[in-house]
Amino acid sequence: MSADKEKLLSVAMIVKDEETNIRRALEAIKDVADEIIVVDTGSTDRTPEIVKEYTDKLYFHEWQNDFSEARNYSLKFPTCEWVLIYDADEEASESFKKNIRDFLMKQPKDVNTVYIPTISYMDINYTRTEVASTSRIFRKGTIEYKNVVHNQAKYKPKVVRGNFPILHYGYIWTRALKRKKYERTGNLIREQLKDAKHPIERLYYLVQLYKTESIGGYTHKKNQVAWETLAEIKRVGKVPAIGLEFLYMFGLDCMFAGLKDLGRDLLQKCIDATPQYPDPYFGMMALYERSKDWDELSKWGEKFFNVLDEAMKNVENFDWTIMSFKQVPLAHILMARAMLKRKDFEGFNNHISIAFSEDENINIDKKNLYVLMNDIKESVEAKDEFEKLLPGLRVMVEGVEKSGIVVYYDSVVEKIAELEVEVDEVLLDKLSCRNELSKYIIKKMKTSEDKLLDFITKSDYLNFVEKNGIPGLLLFYSVLQNTKDTVDTLKTLSSLRKIEDEKIQGVLYALLGDCYLSLKRFKEALSQYKKSLEILPELSQFIKPIIEDLSTKLDPEMDGVYEEMYTHFASGKEFIFDIMGYVGQENAEKLYLISEAPLALYVSGVSFIQKDAQKAETLLKKVENIDEFPFYYYRLAKIYEKKDIKKAFEYHIKAVEENNKLADLALGRYSYSGLYPSTQISFMKSNDEMIWVGNISEKFSTLGIIHPIRSWKKSESFMYASPYPSDEALRIYEEREKEAYKSAPLEIKKEVILKGLIDSDFKDIKLLGVDKEKYESVFEDLGVSVKDTSNNLLIVGEFEKNYDLSDILKKAKKVLAFAYVPDLKDRENVVWFIPKFRVLRTTSQLISLFEKEGFKVSKVEAIDGNLRCIQAYKE
Repeated sequence: MSADKEKLLSVAMIVKDEETNIRRALEAIKDVADEIIVVDTGSTDRTPEIVKEYTDKLYFHEWQNDFSEARNYSLKFPTCEWVLIYDADEEASESFKKNIRDFLMKQPKDVNTVYIPTISYMDINYTRTEVASTSRIFRKGTIEYKNVVHNQAKYKPKVVRGNFPILHYGYIWTRALKRKKYERTGNLIREQLKDAKHPIERLYYLVQLYKTESIGGYTHKKNQVAWETLAEIKRVGKVPAIGLEFLYMFGLDCMFAGLKDLGRDLLQKCIDATPQYPDPYFGMMALYERSKDWDELSKWGEKFFNVLDEAMKNVENFDWTIMSFKQVPLAHILMARAMLKRKDFEGFNNHISIAFSEDENINIDKKNLYVLMNDIKESVEAKDEFEKLLPGLRVMVEGVEKSGIVVYYDSVVEKIAELEVEVDEVLLDKLSCRNELSKYIIKKMKTSEDKLLDFITKSDYLNFVEKNGIPGLLLFYSVLQNTKDTVDTLKTLSSLRKIEDEKIQGVLYALLGDCYLSLKRFKEALSQYKKSLEILPELSQFIKPIIEDLSTKLDPEMDGVYEEMYTHFASGKEFIFDIMGYVGQENAEKLYLISEAPLALYVSGVSFIQKDAQKAETLLKKVENIDEFPFYYYRLAKIYEKKDIKKAFEYHIKAVEENNKLADLALGRYSYSGLYPSTQISFMKSNDEMIWVGNISEKFSTLGIIHPIRSWKKSESFMYASPYPSDEALRIYEEREKEAYKSAPLEIKKEVILKGLIDSDFKDIKLLGVDKEKYESVFEDLGVSVKDTSNNLLIVGEFEKNYDLSDILKKAKKVLAFAYVPDLKDRENVVWFIPKFRVLRTTSQLISLFEKEGFKVSKVEAIDGNLRCIQAYKE
């Protein structure tokens, strides 16, 4: 007990069979309280004996199946100015023990109620917690409890908050104990429901059952009770106090389940019934946050704070729990989000400051902090905007630090670096990060030093090169020469001489030769090149010419061998070393934040092409020495495919001209030759709209005879390829296709032809574009004769080859045709990429074509997305 003469703090407890918990609870509170009152409601274990070790104020009271009755009985005995409601499964924190008495003594006489946080541990290892502030400390005589099960405090204003947590262990149950507690409470309420005659009384217990099912039951049971409760409210014809609580909670449940209209209606019913009740206003804030309607959120937020302020002054007027008291910090976080989205940075700073005030920060959930930080990342677009919100960010970081919550600021750090905001080291040191790359971003901001090499190698150069061989060494050198001067590059390379691998050594000495050559130290350069040649003779094609030049004259403009070696070992690949696979896609996007080296800019730019084309273009256009990147123009072309296809076409052409390996991305067999027979036909107009552009060898090799860069243009009645492959090119391609592929791309399956012929009921047919041998078993199975004189025509592949089919269709009476149509909204649709396709039509254009030739289309069937089966006949 406290030795203070002033009778300041009483502790009131109700207990039953708590011998496993009670000693911890009493040990923690014994030196804080002036008296401890314990009411035992029927223990059969050693609970009373343990209590007597700590207090002589032990009272026995028969359990009346009513928690509020027992709680109110315990409140008859306190004699001190303040009373703490305390349970056996709780423990006063160190902060509570050190500070609560001073805090209470400083409170003015008009303060009657103190909210303090309860930290509930959710697992046996104390790793998962929940935090909620509740009214726990009251002036003697100002408190009364109501309700049989979920006893609720009816208290008096003025309300204040203290950040002195109570630790709660009651949720660390075995499954059996948890089930037992849930069933005991639920059964007690159901018994009360059986005897409840008055509609208001019945409604009260339905709401209590709803709360119980919310805590420990099943979701479907909770919702069953919810619908029953809602129906009961309608029968009553008004919303009693306990019903307001339910409407608020169920309104939130509906909103979180996506039933926003119903949730809004329930919350509005609360407001209409009792406008002074703050909880539904907070619910409206949450609802409009989910709808991302920031103006509405702000409007309801202002209403919430106004109503909340009045409620706190007149809390004795409420016969039910005001749950939003504990949501005040979150409400300010929601308002901060809205202010941020509306570019009101002063408002953002103001709400953040209140949310993270010393008495509140313990209540803020980490999930909400991460949402807020993501808002900063997504919404702040300019350096001056970020500078305006820095005061709020600083408050948030300091508040999080005080609360002991572990939060990672990776997204904020990335934004600071991206916008080049100047932030002092004190704040930077507080920005803890999960991602290793973020830590390098902070290091770069502190020192302005390029961190690409250190990040890639984890500052262990020797291990990196030994592990990744010649590709790793050449990548290492590429970064070195772009981030360090020649002398530092020479020193760093020299430190790698202890590597024992001879192939790596051979390339290393060649690179050392390049460094000496750059420094015009020609004798040392010559020596290093000779060592390289001795160790690795296969480099002779690069090194011999430069040795000869160095032996005969000193040319100050002489180039080294690095670029030729790089090209040789890269062998046409985009990267000599799989840098993206090595650092991971997520980190690849952010390399530009730790380095301005061409490699960092290029890798990040490429990583952003699908995600953010504008950012990708900005980064790629910062790359100066584009010769190092053989896919540079190809990547630019990919960016422009979606916004300027004419420009994309130009970039694709430039890409294959600069890097002839790009002419056959699918097989890697054919280089760009420029020798691709094509045709210009009269229907082609210079102003025809270009609707698609791409390198078709991404999906299918053009086998060295069809141009790999293609655009699709739109004429009046079809789309055509440009360049338009000549008939000879198609013939050669199809010959090579048979050798290159077991089955041609988009080859029509036998069962598709079979079904089409069954539906057509043809007895004989003439084939056009059909490989008779391939489908001969189908014809035999159906007993269909193949005759050149037949008026029944089976057409496959001709619609994709020919713009004019009038001669083909002239003599036919009935036609079964198969044709591919593209998905006009999907630029990755495979139909655009087939090399031998040079004409495409939509389904409606195919139908029009037949009708123009005098046919009546009897059937059109979609097969496998892009394939159409058409049956037509002449009357």
